[in-house]
Amino acid sequence: MSTNPFFYGRTVSGSAFIDREEEITEITSSLKRGQSVILFSPRRYGKTSLIKQVFADLESNGLLVFYLDLYRITSLERFAAYYSQTVLSSLRSGADKIFSLVKALLPSLKPKLTYTEPNLPSIELELTLEALRKQSTLPEMFDFLEKYCNKKKLRGCVVFDEFQEISGFDVDRRLEREMRSAIQHHTSVSYAFLGSKMHLMRELFRDKNRPFYNFGKHVELGTIDAKHWIPFIKAGLKNTGSSFTSEECRRIIVLTGGHPYYTQMICSELWEQAVHCGAADVGDLIDGALQAVFARENHAFIEIWDALSPAERRLLCALAEKEDTALFATEFLQQYRLGAASSVQRVVERLSKKGIIDRTGKGYRIIDPVFTHWIMREDQPEL
Repeated sequence: MSTNPFFYGRTVSGSAFIDREEEITEITSSLKRGQSVILFSPRRYGKTSLIKQVFADLESNGLLVFYLDLYRITSLERFAAYYSQTVLSSLRSGADKIFSLVKALLPSLKPKLTYTEPNLPSIELELTLEALRKQSTLPEMFDFLEKYCNKKKLRGCVVFDEFQEISGFDVDRRLEREMRSAIQHHTSVSYAFLGSKMHLMRELFRDKNRPFYNFGKHVELGTIDAKHWIPFIKAGLKNTGSSFTSEECRRIIVLTGGHPYYTQMICSELWEQAVHCGAADVGDLIDGALQAVFARENHAFIEIWDALSPAERRLLCALAEKEDTALFATEFLQQYRLGAASSVQRVVERLSKKGIIDRTGKGYRIIDPVFTHWIMREDQPEL
C-alpha cells in the first residue's frame, strides 16, 4: 500500500511543497543582491518551509546561511548567546583563526578560547546584560559577520524566524535600534525577518516611530490558489480506491480557503478514510474528513472561545458569516448587535492582538478558516 502523501505540522520540501514559485524567486533574488526581506503571514502558512527552499538556492550559490528561530527567546542575553553561537559555529575556518578574528572584532565581549575536551576548542563570550548594555557591544556583535564576509570575500544571509518575539523582551527597543543602525550599512550580508503575529510585525516594520520603519522589501504571504492545489490533491488521492473530480477537489479548497496547513490536514484525513473505506461516496468522505479535523482541533478552539468576551464572540460570529465587509457600517453593527463603532474598534484591536482576526482589502476576516467553520456549526450556542 502507498503511503499518505499529505503532510502538515512540520516543514515540507520536495514534492510535498506546493507553489510559491514567485515568492521564492523574488525572495531569493533580493537576498542574493543584498536586499533584506520582511516576510510575514499568519501561522501555518508555510513561511519556514518557503525560506528553507530559498536556503537551498542561496547555499548552492556559495552564500553562508544562518537560521535563527526566536520563538522561545525571552531575553536579550539569550538572544545574544543564540545569535553569536549560531554564527560562530557555522563559519568556514578553524577555531584558532576564528578566535583571532573574534578577539579583534569583538573586544567588548571578552572572548576566551576554551577546551572542554582535547582537540575540541570552543569560544566563550561575555554575554551578561551588563556587557550587552555597553554602547559598543551590540554594534560589534552585528558587524562581526559583515567584516568576516568582507575579509573572506564571501556573501552571507541571516534569517530571523518569528522575529516579532523580540517585542516581548526588548522593552526599551535597544536591540531594535542597534540592529537597524548596524545592518543598514551591511553590503556583504543580507537579512530576512519572518513573523506570524501580524499586528506585531506591522508595528515593527510599518510604524514611522520604530527603528525598522521603511527597512527592506516586504512580502506578505497569502493562501495558495486552487489552480495549484487541485492537481496536487488529485494526484495524491488517485490511488485510494475513490475517484475525485476537479470539482470535488475544489470543494476542499472552499472549505480551507487554500490555507496550506488545513488543506494538507483535511487531505491527509481524506486519504486515510478513502483508503480504509474503499469506494465510498466522495461527498461523505469529505464531510468525514472535515469532522475529523474538527475533532482534532476542537480542544484548541474551545480554549480560544472560552477566553473570549461576549462582545468578541459576537464579532467573530458576524465575521464568520460576512467576512471582508464594512465592519463599522451602521447596518452591519445593528444586524449583529455589535454596539457602538467605538466599542467595536476596541474589540477589533483585542482580537487582532490575539492573532484571531486580520485586516483584508475591505474589512476584517477570521484568520483560521477551520475555526470559522467551527463557529458556524449549527450546534454553536446562541449569544
